[in-house]
Amino acid sequence: MNLFERYLSLWVALLMATWAATVSFAGGALRRRDLTLSVFVEATLVLSLAVAALLAETTDLRGVVAGTAGTHVWTSPALALGALAFALVAVAETGRQPVDSVDTHLELTMIHEGPLLEYAGRDLAYLQWAAAARHWLVLVLAAQVFLPHPHDVWLQLAVLPVVLVVLCAAFALVETLVAKMRVLLVPRLLAAGTISALLGIASWLVSSS
Repeated sequence: MNLFERYLSLWVALLMATWAATVSFAGGALRRRDLTLSVFVEATLVLSLAVAALLAETTDLRGVVAGTAGTHVWTSPALALGALAFALVAVAETGRQPVDSVDTHLELTMIHEGPLLEYAGRDLAYLQWAAAARHWLVLVLAAQVFLPHPHDVWLQLAVLPVVLVVLCAAFALVETLVAKMRVLLVPRLLAAGTISALLGIASWLVSSS
């Protein structure tokens, strides 16, 4: 099972958990809110990864990591635009501010945590583990595709922990500086990410023609 399949399986697990909820509010309004935003997030995610795949000229994940290594890919603004789109995806997918707050206890402002209100004990632990695994998968994709990294695999493994610590610190800094936005404004933020990814694809088409 490759990285994309693991990510998809974790997303499906959380999706099925929201549909299994029987509480009217958590299983209704909060579930629809989470799933609606997921549509925007996944579309932006696919487009941002498409930018990296076009630059690497392959859809194989190992080929994408190898194709975006070094400094030559940064001579075109395509990868930078794709990285901007993926950054917005990472914030939304991991439930961080300004999109969501993992510490909120207000049901009217919950997004990712809302559909899990009914769960407790072992089931809640499984779902929290799935969310945490998805969180780290997003960060690894950001480090290995949308940030400068060396060609050598062993150097990549040596640098990866440092990059992950930096990304986590960046998330913490953003959460302290930016307030949570209204739920209705989140699709606009993700739409900006989609436009950025589309501009990255257009930039690649222009540079390759």
